[in-house]
Amino acid sequence: MEYVIGIDSGGTNFRIKACTLDGNELGYYVGSEANHYHNIEEEMLLRIDSHFTKLLSQFNGKREDCRYIVCGTTGLDSPEDGEFLERCYAKLEGFSCPVKVINDAELAHYTVVEGEGVLIISGTGSIAFAKDKNGRTARSGGYLFTILGDEGSGSWVSRAALQLLGRYYDGSVERTKLITYIEEKLNLHDRNGLNRLAADMGLKPWHTPDLGPLVDKASEEGDFESISILKRAAHYIFGIIEDAVNAISLDKTEPDFKLGLWGSNLLNSSVMKSELVYLVRNKYPECRIVETNRKSIDGALKMALDLVKNT
Repeated sequence: MEYVIGIDSGGTNFRIKACTLDGNELGYYVGSEANHYHNIEEEMLLRIDSHFTKLLSQFNGKREDCRYIVCGTTGLDSPEDGEFLERCYAKLEGFSCPVKVINDAELAHYTVVEGEGVLIISGTGSIAFAKDKNGRTARSGGYLFTILGDEGSGSWVSRAALQLLGRYYDGSVERTKLITYIEEKLNLHDRNGLNRLAADMGLKPWHTPDLGPLVDKASEEGDFESISILKRAAHYIFGIIEDAVNAISLDKTEPDFKLGLWGSNLLNSSVMKSELVYLVRNKYPECRIVETNRKSIDGALKMALDLVKNT
C-alpha cells in the first residue's frame, strides 16, 4: 500500500503522520525532538529512524512503499541547513522516495494560505512569511529575543508583563489585576525576587515564564495595563507583516492578497487580534484575512500529496 508522510519537527516534539494517496490517515506518532541544532547528526538520525519505525508499526507500513516525505522543521535558516537535512533524511534505510525539507514557517504558510499570500505567526516567537503568485518569497522577523527579536510574540508579552511588575515595584504605576496575577503565579513580592527571576532567565533564556494567558485574562476583565501590552504587541506584529509585504511589493502587485493568522498568542487574545485586524484593514483594505483549524502536520501531508500528483 502506497502512502505519504508529513512531519512537523519542532523544538519540543517530532510529529509524524502517514496517509494513503487518497488522503485517509494511517498513523500518527509524537516523539522527542530531533533538531539538528540540539543533536549531533548520529543522534538525530537515530531519533528520526525510531520515530519512523514507531509510526509504520501502526499500519504495518513498508518503507519502500512511501511515495513522498515532507518535513517542516524549526531551525532551517539557510540553503545549507536545507541541503544538510535532506541528505540526513536520504540516509534513512529502506526509503527511496523524494524528501522535501522546509522551514516550519513556510509549512505553516502552506497550511493556512495554501502557498500564496502572507502568514503572520505569533506563538512563543513571531515571524512572517510571504509568497506571491510568481513564487517570490520574503521572510521577516523570527530573530531570537536575545537580539530584541520575536516582537509581539508570547515571550515578548511575558517580558512586557514582567517589566510592568518592575515598574510597580519602582512605584511608577499603580497595582492592577495583572500585577496581582503575576505575583500569585510566580510567588513574587518585591524587587529582589524579580531580580532573582531575571538573573535565572539570563542563565536559561528559554525558560521565560508563560504569562500570556494572565495578560489575556486581565485584559478581558478591563485591566488597562494588560490591554496596553496587547495593543503594543499587535503594532509590533503589524510591523513584521509590513516588512514581509514590502519586501516583495505584494500590496502593489496583489492588493487582495491573503493574510493568514496563526499562533496561540495571537488567536487566543481578542484584544490583540482585534487591534491587528484594525491596523491591517486600515493599511490593506483589500486583503483577505484567513484563519484555519488545520495543524502544520496536516499541511505537510497535503503538500506531500500535491507533490505526488504533480510528479
